[in-house]
Amino acid sequence: MRRRPSGFTLLEVMVALAILSGAMLAISQIVSAALRNHTRAAHLEVATLLARGKLASLQDGFDRDGFKDFDETDEGTFEREGHPEVHFKLEVVKPKLELGPDQLLSVLTGATGEEGSGTVDLASLLSQKVGESGGSGSTAQTLFPPAPVLASVLRAQLATIGEELKKGLREVRLTVSWPEGAHTESFAVVTHLLAFKTGTSP
Repeated sequence: MRRRPSGFTLLEVMVALAILSGAMLAISQIVSAALRNHTRAAHLEVATLLARGKLASLQDGFDRDGFKDFDETDEGTFEREGHPEVHFKLEVVKPKLELGPDQLLSVLTGATGEEGSGTVDLASLLSQKVGESGGSGSTAQTLFPPAPVLASVLRAQLATIGEELKKGLREVRLTVSWPEGAHTESFAVVTHLLAFKTGTSP
């Protein structure tokens, strides 16, 4: 009776090597994906911090100098912050909105106006009637008898406030981008800034 020689046959070694190589390939792909995700997360965190710093710097500048009376654009890199590979594009846009007396009043009071128009008529609001309980029934009185005169004064004041709000409000769109391997990653931030000092320099 012949005895099997000790050790592994060539076929067993080849099968073991094939299994080992497959496992190592799977592990390397997992590690590579984890490293890519870690790198991308680090780049995103840096870009987010740079964007926050840029917006804070913009707010400080607008509080000091005010807005220009036109739309502004700017683009560049964060080289001064030590990240020349990160780019930004900035747009400061005057809002295209209507802030007349009726619209502003509807915002302040939360009223929707007639037929859901979104505006409130000041004179009709001041002329609302309230009931009074009496001995023989109820009577109605207006809240403000000289409502048309008062409405005219308030409309002028609200018009001035609306114009000042439009001058001091801007929509800011900041896009930050950076290279990520063979392609470019980016994100955009849209916010509104308020500053009541109007700049005059170009």
